[in-house]
Amino acid sequence: MSDCVFCRIGRDEIDEDLVAYRSENVFVVPALKQRQNNPGHALVLPVSHVTGLHALPVDLLHEIFEVTARVTSAVKDAYGAVGSTVTQNNHIPGQVLHHVHVHVVPRFEDDGFRMPDPEVREAPWDVRRARAVALRKALPGGRRSPGSC
Repeated sequence: MSDCVFCRIGRDEIDEDLVAYRSENVFVVPALKQRQNNPGHALVLPVSHVTGLHALPVDLLHEIFEVTARVTSAVKDAYGAVGSTVTQNNHIPGQVLHHVHVHVVPRFEDDGFRMPDPEVREAPWDVRRARAVALRKALPGGRRSPGSC
C-alpha cells in the first residue's frame, strides 16, 4: 500500500536510519510513541503490507516472531531492561495503522508500566534514531539499509 507509513519505512522512503534491523521480509523500528520509563519500545513488522495477524503466511508469521524473540533479548543489552512486554493489537477500535506489527516494550524495575498509558508521548526523530542505533548494535545479523549509521 503506497501511502502506508510502515510500507514507506520498509521501502527506505522515510529516514532509513530509523531501521534497527532488516531482513528480506521483516524490519524493526523504534515506536513513534515512547514511554518515559520504558525507553526503547520497538516495533517488529513485515516489509510487505499485511493488515492483520490472521492474514500472515505461516512462514512470515514464524519469521516475525523469531525476530521478536531476538528483540526481547536485544532490549536487555541495548537499554539495560530486565524483561519485556510483547503485544499485538490486531484491528482494535481506534487503531489507525493497519499494517500488522508486534510491540516489544522494554521493562524495568518499578517502571509503572500499564496499558493503555495516558502518559505516552511522541518521541522526537533524533531520540528514535539514537534508540535505533543502540538496538542495532545489540541485534546483529540483519542487513542495514544502504547509507545507515
